[in-house]
Amino acid sequence: MFSVHTLKKESHLPFRLTVKLNLLSFVLSALSFTALSTEPRKNSHQSLKQTDLSSISNPSQPPKFWGNEISSKDSNLEFALKESILYFKRIPKDTKFQIFKENYTNEEILSSIEDLQTIVHNHSDHQIQTEIKKRFQLIELKPLNESPTITGYYEVRIQGKTKPDEEHQYPVLSLPKSGDTVADNPIFFHREKWNQKSIWEKYSRVIVFLRLTDLHLAQLEGSAFVETETKETFRINYAGDNGKNYISPSVYLQGICPSLKPYHLANCFQSKPKEVTEAILKNPRYIFFEKETLPKIRTKEYSFGPMGSGGIRLVSFRSVAMDKQIPLGLPVLLSFQSDNMLINNHLVFVHDRGNAIFGEGRLDYYLGSGDGVEEAANNLLTKGKVILLLPKRTKKSK
Repeated sequence: MFSVHTLKKESHLPFRLTVKLNLLSFVLSALSFTALSTEPRKNSHQSLKQTDLSSISNPSQPPKFWGNEISSKDSNLEFALKESILYFKRIPKDTKFQIFKENYTNEEILSSIEDLQTIVHNHSDHQIQTEIKKRFQLIELKPLNESPTITGYYEVRIQGKTKPDEEHQYPVLSLPKSGDTVADNPIFFHREKWNQKSIWEKYSRVIVFLRLTDLHLAQLEGSAFVETETKETFRINYAGDNGKNYISPSVYLQGICPSLKPYHLANCFQSKPKEVTEAILKNPRYIFFEKETLPKIRTKEYSFGPMGSGGIRLVSFRSVAMDKQIPLGLPVLLSFQSDNMLINNHLVFVHDRGNAIFGEGRLDYYLGSGDGVEEAANNLLTKGKVILLLPKRTKKSK
């Protein structure tokens, strides 16, 4: 198991889709995805081994909604590298990490990622492979000798209202002020209290009003891109939670909704509003948000994703969420095969957490936003290969 020690507590994003899977082998069989009804196993140990780097390849024939083919030197990779570097520069210099019983300093990891940035800038794809093998220690994560579980997530795009109406009744709430003690701290109120207007008017501030199924999606994914009736557009980012464990609505909707995928609940709501409402509100976990105003003139930075953990901005196809035992900012080589794409040693970075992302090999792949992305993310459910890139040391190094 990892043992990671930092001087600064990392923030944790909310629950995300999780599932139990079948065997390895990079083949995604026909799966009926009842998302969020089952949590992955908590792995008690993992086997570690060095692995050879065969190639750093691009996704093969990316789906239409992914736009242009992603090259190893695309702008997404550049921004992802920059986000990791900025993260390690922000945290205290004397932060230390213990990974696989090895101690690493913040300076040591930062130097290795800056080195990786130089490698990507100055070498061809083939040379990048060679340089990474020379300069990094490659550790394949295989919890319980099984291949890691790979799922996907995305940024929700929803319509909101500045004032509540019959359809948009549920407020997106900002983080309430902390009380003097845990007992009187409204942050830890059960969801039942936050459903009461008298409570949220007293302790919090409303950012926007949403449909219940859209609020559920936003809380599930940890962020959303919102457009109001006034044509204002902004992003809501995760700001905190009430510390309760997530219970999926699918637990209560078996046999009621034809599909239990989160983004299909809005369809089920049309015929079963009472059942869907009750199922969503039975989840005790509650997520608070902060509003991010987007500039009128969009820069490339703002074309990328919401804020992940540790103040890191998520980058489409280059950011992943992993177990909190994996330090934020670390580079990873990701490989998997799904119905939509084949990825082989694709360079990604640990930029996010998830309340339901358990186990050192567990990985949630950020797919960005756009037409069709929600279906692709919800259908991404497979086994894969996850290789951690750590600073290479000589035998004398401590």
